[in-house]
Amino acid sequence: MAADNDASLAKLKQLLVTGSNNVAWNGSHLVRQLVDWFQRDERERHSKLHPVQPPSNEDGSGPRLRDAGPCDSLISCTSVIPKLVEEGKAEVVMDTLRAYSQLPYVDKEALVLCLAVASKQSDQKKLVMDAHSAVRELCTSTHLFFLFIQISKMISKQTGHSGWGRGLRRAVNEWYLSWEPRRLALEVTRHSSAYGWTHRDIIRLAHLKLREMPLGTQVVLHYVFMGLEKTVQEYVGKDNTSELLELIQVLDKDGHPEDGEKSWNVDQVINKVNKLHELYGGLTLDDVPSQSLKSAEVWSHMLDKLEGESAVASVNRMAKANLLNPSSDTNHALSSKLVDRLTHSDHTSGCITPTQVLMALHAYEHPTSYFARYVGDAIGKPFEKKFTKGGASKSPRAPGKIPSKKTTKINPQVVDALHSLISASAKNIEKTSRKLGICVDVRGSMGTSHVWTGNPEGKGEVTGHEGAAVTVLSLTSGGTSPAATTLAFSGNSLAEIKLPEGITLLQLIDKFKETVIGEVNVESALNWAREKEAVTMVILTHKLDQQAISAATQTLQQLNEKNNTHIRLVLCGFGTKHLHTQRTDNFLLVLGFDQRTPSIIRAFHEQHFYR
Repeated sequence: MAADNDASLAKLKQLLVTGSNNVAWNGSHLVRQLVDWFQRDERERHSKLHPVQPPSNEDGSGPRLRDAGPCDSLISCTSVIPKLVEEGKAEVVMDTLRAYSQLPYVDKEALVLCLAVASKQSDQKKLVMDAHSAVRELCTSTHLFFLFIQISKMISKQTGHSGWGRGLRRAVNEWYLSWEPRRLALEVTRHSSAYGWTHRDIIRLAHLKLREMPLGTQVVLHYVFMGLEKTVQEYVGKDNTSELLELIQVLDKDGHPEDGEKSWNVDQVINKVNKLHELYGGLTLDDVPSQSLKSAEVWSHMLDKLEGESAVASVNRMAKANLLNPSSDTNHALSSKLVDRLTHSDHTSGCITPTQVLMALHAYEHPTSYFARYVGDAIGKPFEKKFTKGGASKSPRAPGKIPSKKTTKINPQVVDALHSLISASAKNIEKTSRKLGICVDVRGSMGTSHVWTGNPEGKGEVTGHEGAAVTVLSLTSGGTSPAATTLAFSGNSLAEIKLPEGITLLQLIDKFKETVIGEVNVESALNWAREKEAVTMVILTHKLDQQAISAATQTLQQLNEKNNTHIRLVLCGFGTKHLHTQRTDNFLLVLGFDQRTPSIIRAFHEQHFYR
């Protein structure tokens, strides 16, 4: 029974880290697949069309979704929580969710999925109450809060209930009450909707009683439900509301009516930027009207105030507005300001990861619709297919078939700044204390072939060497971690690759190319791990086949049994997909390259999932 309990908990931890129940990590995201599928299924049912085909697991693991409805699939994929309850481990569920919410490797959407499932275990009153009380703690943004509401709706539809019981209404009430009024005003204007929900929908369905709330919360929620004009009429002149009303007027995204149309001028946007920076100390691209992002003056005023992820995302927003063309004097000054922001010390010490910057760099150098989707997906805005009036979806064409609307000149200063940011962000990753070996395949295919990035319509621009290099930089904390060693399959042995502190992505790739080529040899890599007493060995290559995977798992098992060791193996095939493996505690199979690939490997190395 103890082993079963450990296995169930390990599966829960894997779901929280990877966002998927697949044994092999291939970049698929269970939560987004299910929510997107459910929403499309509802739209087509309303249009009296046949249900869409559900997604299926490519590696053959987990439930096959093809023959089930979206709600059945949701419950099936998260059956680990009912399993833990059945085993008498209900209290472990919320303890694990709270503990993992503090980890940098956790998938926030998977965390919310598990929270919603826990809140629906109706025969476990303590678990349900604890889950509802944790909504504000774990759903730290509108995006996550609305995801919780959406998944709760999906589960309730399966059980035939409305989903708006007293527990959920109380959780919603506490979520809004827990925000300080000024922060709540920022939250409801920054993210007004997600997953088909708006704050107005939630307020109405939860039957929130505004009159029983503190005055500041009343003002903000009245604005959400009734709009700016009526809120000002209702609360103007009341004690302690003038400052909050003034703030809401600044934050309001509807602009100021001119000739019956909503519009913004530069002065209004700059005033908003100054107010936000003064009150909150930071700014995101969601805080300003999208139409204002075509103005060089607006960009010049807000670049030094942008938070980390928004500063990186600004590269491609500015490029789309043709504001980084080096031939213009105005653009030259703006580009210089962007470079300063990207290389500023307070920016490089933030939560930006090397893979985020690499994707932004490729989106800038290779502007295709695919990378626009991929970068959007990385910041929590998943791509959704467009639907015609009849309800049928239009699949986008492959990137290679999409003609560029106009030629964009690449600014070399911006490219250099992004490369510097890759190195700086890698150095800021927490160093591992567990001994780690990383073996890189340096054969020609790694440098000439693009890696599979999970995109069904086409491949990206990242090469195998780039995927390997950014993974190495992430796992070694930019070459500063003494516990991590980088090796290459060279000749008939392994050659160590020395990483000086501050090494750049291009410099590391040059080291790969200068190394004598050798064949991938899993056994020699594992023997090195045994001799050096490494906890984990990571092998980065381009192509894998089913026979190679089976041989690697067998070699790992035999070596551990013979030497009474517990070495862990990560086998990465950056240009491989549609393979599978059996669930093994000491083995992780990674297929393709995804923005979270280094984080998944690091979490496995630190034993945050699997036993």
